[in-house]
Amino acid sequence: MFKKAVMLGTALATLSLGAIAVAGAGASAPRIANSTVLTEESNTGVTFTDNFNPLDSNSVATQMNMRSLTYEPLFEFDTLKAGVQYPWLATAYAFSNGGKTLTFTIRKGVMWSDGTAFTPADVAYTFNLANKVPAANVGGLPALTSPAKVVGDTVVLNYAAPEYSDIYSIAGTLIVPEHLWSKVKSPATATITNPVGTGPMVLKSYSSSLIKYVANPHYWKGKEYVTGVNVPSYSSNAAATTALVNGQLDWAGNDIANINAVFVSKNPSTNHYYFAPGNTASLIFNTTYGQLKYAVVRQAISMGINRTILAQDGESGYSKPVTSTSGLLPSQQSYMPAGYANNINPAGDSPAVVGAFLEKHGYKLDSNGYYALGGNVANEISFNVEDPTAYSDYYADDQLISNALKADHINATVDGVAASQWYTDLSKGSFQSVVHWGSGGVSPLTQYQGWLDYTGNHAGTPSTSGDFGLFKSNVAESLIGSLERTNPSNTAAVKGAVLGLAKIMTTQVPVAPLFYGPDWNVFSTKRFTGFVTASNQYSMPSPNDPYLPLILSHLTKA
Repeated sequence: MFKKAVMLGTALATLSLGAIAVAGAGASAPRIANSTVLTEESNTGVTFTDNFNPLDSNSVATQMNMRSLTYEPLFEFDTLKAGVQYPWLATAYAFSNGGKTLTFTIRKGVMWSDGTAFTPADVAYTFNLANKVPAANVGGLPALTSPAKVVGDTVVLNYAAPEYSDIYSIAGTLIVPEHLWSKVKSPATATITNPVGTGPMVLKSYSSSLIKYVANPHYWKGKEYVTGVNVPSYSSNAAATTALVNGQLDWAGNDIANINAVFVSKNPSTNHYYFAPGNTASLIFNTTYGQLKYAVVRQAISMGINRTILAQDGESGYSKPVTSTSGLLPSQQSYMPAGYANNINPAGDSPAVVGAFLEKHGYKLDSNGYYALGGNVANEISFNVEDPTAYSDYYADDQLISNALKADHINATVDGVAASQWYTDLSKGSFQSVVHWGSGGVSPLTQYQGWLDYTGNHAGTPSTSGDFGLFKSNVAESLIGSLERTNPSNTAAVKGAVLGLAKIMTTQVPVAPLFYGPDWNVFSTKRFTGFVTASNQYSMPSPNDPYLPLILSHLTKA
């Protein structure tokens, strides 16, 4: 299960933006007709709500990863291929002042879906909003030292330190219209029922079971082949699988167990999948909870996990087990510090090895048969792994982790919850541990920011973009700051910072890297072609933000 992590607060206010009519509609079960309307889903177990606020983690647009159908970034990046980028709402960018100033040239001739002209002022407003309202800073953007400034067709951003490596998050910011959002009193919590954006689609209708979009008549790229997008609600991965097999779904972004037998074999000429290794999934510890507060406990837990079984059984063989405590992706191996490659036993260490490690640090078996500090039941290593039952792969992973750790005399249990509860618990830090996807990215920076950057992720309340386990380390933040300030071409400096962060991951274990999470991408070419494949890696492949506009622009008639 891979989705971009964005966490915000609960919707409190209701606001209608724009003049697009929203009416109730019910999901239809019949097989899709041969039309140019794409039916897709990127998430299951989500309770649909009539809220399309791109800055609210509880909105249906955020939880279904479809914000970019409406709101677009300045640039699209192909994180599968370093250096591949696509000008979008901006046509160029340039760093100056030693990386402390970033200037975007804004595309001309773009209109908002309500017919209003898109201007550089909208871009400046969006960055100033994120800077002024921490809870609206969903991308964890670095702070501006002065308000974003419009200079002709450009927008100038000034920072306290070089921000070369943050270009992906900065240029990937989804832009909102100033003429509407300047009237929103609580941008991170307002309920937006009529979203207005520059994107390829506009909202046609909403119901609790089906959301329909139609092509934006003002779209700056002109008329595209896909004339609409339908997003149905599915209760589970199994329900989405049934829809795929029955021809009710063109494109899915979730785990499909036994995909070759269940889906591909039904029609090999049209039924396909491509799962790119887009992120490092990990067991995230709440580092303020019980014995999980102690690094030696987190290290012992990581030692006892059988990552091979997780990848093979929990993830249906679609993932590869992590082999380094650094958490670096296969595409980031050029950054791997010496001595950190292959320093994990994918099958997990034996109970004897894990037990000896814990006993060395003062843990003994208590009267329940579990390890506890000093053998005292009150200090027992006891925690649960919480994930949505609808996320069938993660829920299976949780059970496998529990089984392995109980064999090591560690009292790990499973807590299956609704997806909505999970998102809330993550944003508040009110969980004990979770299996969760990573942030991916071309360089290690993005993933390490999501795991280790306390200040960057907790500038607002609740957490907006990561470090859900509340790990706090001044050393980690200093190293992340160094990465952010370093020009990526200075490979020696980059590798030096990565070495320090890999050491923290290994000795402090704020998260336990588990497997290289696939970017779920299951599709049928019966009606559309142009999806991302292993031989055509123009983008990350799943139906996910911010890639939707880029992928839709490639889809054409089968």
